[in-house]
Amino acid sequence: MERERGWKQFKGIETPSTVEIHELFFKKVHKGSEVLDLGCAWGRIVFQLQREGYSVTGIDINGSAIDNALDTAKKTNKKYQKKVKFVTANAMELPFSDESFDACFLQAFLTTIVLPEDRSKVISEAYRVLKNNGVLYLADFGQNWKNPICSDRYKRDYPVTGEKGTFIVTDDSKSDVKELFIAHHYTREELFNLVKDDFNIENFHETIFTTFHGNRTKGYIIIGRKK
Repeated sequence: MERERGWKQFKGIETPSTVEIHELFFKKVHKGSEVLDLGCAWGRIVFQLQREGYSVTGIDINGSAIDNALDTAKKTNKKYQKKVKFVTANAMELPFSDESFDACFLQAFLTTIVLPEDRSKVISEAYRVLKNNGVLYLADFGQNWKNPICSDRYKRDYPVTGEKGTFIVTDDSKSDVKELFIAHHYTREELFNLVKDDFNIENFHETIFTTFHGNRTKGYIIIGRKK
């Protein structure tokens, strides 16, 4: 499955978005900050942060989701003092200048990045556009081999994906099962190694997230400070 096609297939507000913002973000990033949300989909998190008093720019490769977000922003930007923006863009090639943002938000986004080398590109771009001492907020799904649903999918799809913890998400609501997208669940070490060279890790928190299919599984939250 081509890596971007899986996410471009969703229309409007259909793109999955289940993970909630942890209180750590609000403790580390003061209101009024300029925040970049990578993989914002239709803007659920962007609009929540706007209501909380942040100026937010959301990017996503899905033009349909961005169009929906832009329509909603026309209303919210009249209502709230802090404004939001949306751009159709690739997180590996951000269309922003160096040191443009106070914080970079990656919530259940790296799970969608299939290739390890692309994950490093995303983190490098986040580092580039963050201001000195800027904050990286990373929240993503952890591998859970004790959960039979997760472990069965990991094992089932490993011959296809070639990476432990990477699996194919399907739409099982119809008689003919449809492949939707490829996802990756991370080990603690994988996430740590992704960010440790560019960021001082101030918090590494284990929690529980809800998946696309409504399953509750292990998750990690990292707060990193740009070196």
